[in-house]
Amino acid sequence: MAFRIAAHLCGWPREVVQDPRRVMEIVKDAGYDGVEGFSATTAAELVDLGGLAAEYGLHLLNVGAPDAVTKARFNATLGNDAAEVAAGRKPGHEPSDAELDGLCRALEPEVAAFTKYGQKAFHHIHIGCILETTADCARVLPRLPGLWLLYDTGHLQAANCDPMEVLRLYPQQIGHVHLKNFWTADPKAGWDRHRPDFWKTSRFCDLSEGNCGFDVGACLRGLDAAGYTGWIAVEEDHPQREIAAVARDNRRFLRSLGF
Repeated sequence: MAFRIAAHLCGWPREVVQDPRRVMEIVKDAGYDGVEGFSATTAAELVDLGGLAAEYGLHLLNVGAPDAVTKARFNATLGNDAAEVAAGRKPGHEPSDAELDGLCRALEPEVAAFTKYGQKAFHHIHIGCILETTADCARVLPRLPGLWLLYDTGHLQAANCDPMEVLRLYPQQIGHVHLKNFWTADPKAGWDRHRPDFWKTSRFCDLSEGNCGFDVGACLRGLDAAGYTGWIAVEEDHPQREIAAVARDNRRFLRSLGF
């Protein structure tokens, strides 16, 4: 399948992100189809961003906004069918059932607003959030029937989970994908995201650089087999090199896998 592949701006240098035209140039030159990571506070800002993206033949996805209803309307206007709800954060520990019930109830109005405007409301699988691990998916999804997963392969690895297990268990509940890889100093010894020095010895990395056993090609083939038709957003999170080179190399790597 020819997935629609976007570049995600998380962790990009601030001076680059503050220049949307420069972002579009980098993303287009690297060969992506779209870009994720922009926000708009007004309809006029959205029109300006959308027009700029159109100049470069790019699509804007999961555009941020000041509130849930505006975000749903903005993304519907752009022709998107999915957008990210605000993150429910863990209270510094694994929440009890009662605590999780409350955290999920707080998201219900946002999920309803997104659904009203034809958006799959997806929640990020992310370190520190109520959706952090494979086990969290089993606890949260039944509590929020209208919720979809933002399947983040890097954060699942960082949380000591196998991204492929989540894909096997919830193939029809993935509303969006953040594709990235994970590197740690000593993968044989393992890693603990709860340690205060975790990010000193572990990091997200280029798709070809991961050293913890994640097979990018197998993941994409699994998404294809599951019938996933959404976006694949390649997240160059806090890159170690010049961002244009990172974006280009990640896209080339995906092409080498046939995507």
